[in-house]
Amino acid sequence: MRSIRLVPELRAVHLTRYRETTPALLLYFTENYDLAGEDVPPEIRKVALRDLPGLFWRSECTFLEAPEPLWMRFLPRGAAIVALFKATGLLRGRRRRVGTYAMENNDLPTLIGGRRSVPALAVRLFSTALGLYMRLMIDRIVFASEGSRAVYTSIPGVGAIESTTIEELPTAVESDDADVLALSACFVGVLETRKGILALMEAWERVEQQLPTAHLDVVGPGEHADAVREWVDRAPATRRLLGQLPRHEVLSLLARTQVLAAPSLPDGRWREQIGLPIKEALSNGLTVVTTHQTGLAGWLRGHGHRVVELEGEGSLAGRLSGALIDALTGPLERPLVRASLPAVEGRYASDSWLHRERVATSAPASVADPSPPAAVSPPNAARG
Repeated sequence: MRSIRLVPELRAVHLTRYRETTPALLLYFTENYDLAGEDVPPEIRKVALRDLPGLFWRSECTFLEAPEPLWMRFLPRGAAIVALFKATGLLRGRRRRVGTYAMENNDLPTLIGGRRSVPALAVRLFSTALGLYMRLMIDRIVFASEGSRAVYTSIPGVGAIESTTIEELPTAVESDDADVLALSACFVGVLETRKGILALMEAWERVEQQLPTAHLDVVGPGEHADAVREWVDRAPATRRLLGQLPRHEVLSLLARTQVLAAPSLPDGRWREQIGLPIKEALSNGLTVVTTHQTGLAGWLRGHGHRVVELEGEGSLAGRLSGALIDALTGPLERPLVRASLPAVEGRYASDSWLHRERVATSAPASVADPSPPAAVSPPNAARG
């Protein structure tokens, strides 16, 4: 293997990708809750920061896939890791390159200050420093959405880095759709305010008033689990809390459900980048109801899914319930949803581009590459 792939937090989806993507030494620091019930292969290595100097020194690998620079809480550690990888290569006389997969689609002032206002001068200074670091240390970038590209290319110097945009869309999962339940919806994710569970609970009560036989499954753990359980117990005929499930059970549930509700909300520096439940729902042909926070909002809206704005007439619960009712009573045809997806999953197409041997010597690939991957979005794709 010529590559190292560094994942700060290992998730169940990384285990699937590990078998399908470019062979690489996969390193991680911590585990995500969704690894429950999953077997982690021994060749996927948990490391500490102190392990990396010796590992990089001994390694023959010449390419590092690093976490994206705008992952703010990881940025100092990530920058140190990238510098260490390049420095050990330089001392050994090996030219090493670094690439990153960029998903962040929040604006820079919010990423810097969270809920606090940040002076324009501070934003410019941070942007200039970050641009200098990226120009010196990052050799290629894949943007997961047009929103991500817009944020990163607003940073000085980043536009000169070799890059391309490949929207992170899944491929279709074969299904006969015979077991899909009418008027069924589900929520999959951590039970936190930022994922929209409280907003969904309020909206669902309005859905039940117009669609008394509609049914909602809630999947996931989190700080609002007790509140959700109490809410479910008040109407068990139309609500069900399943708690944390292994990934294969989540996928089985999606195969039987009409609509995914994913009403994520901004929370400080956090904004939904893509949303794994959204990808898994699309694979199975579900109609997605979400907010404009996800980087896929433009694509979803353009393909008939329901995208709710956070600001507008009436309450968010009212707009969300209207979108849910619309999706439940008129869901997209599942075969058409699956047909709208690319032949190669966006994440895998991005991996192939990022880890390929050829290195551009002049213009960025987004401008000069004559044969981009099949999943690359058109130049004028709507920003998510």
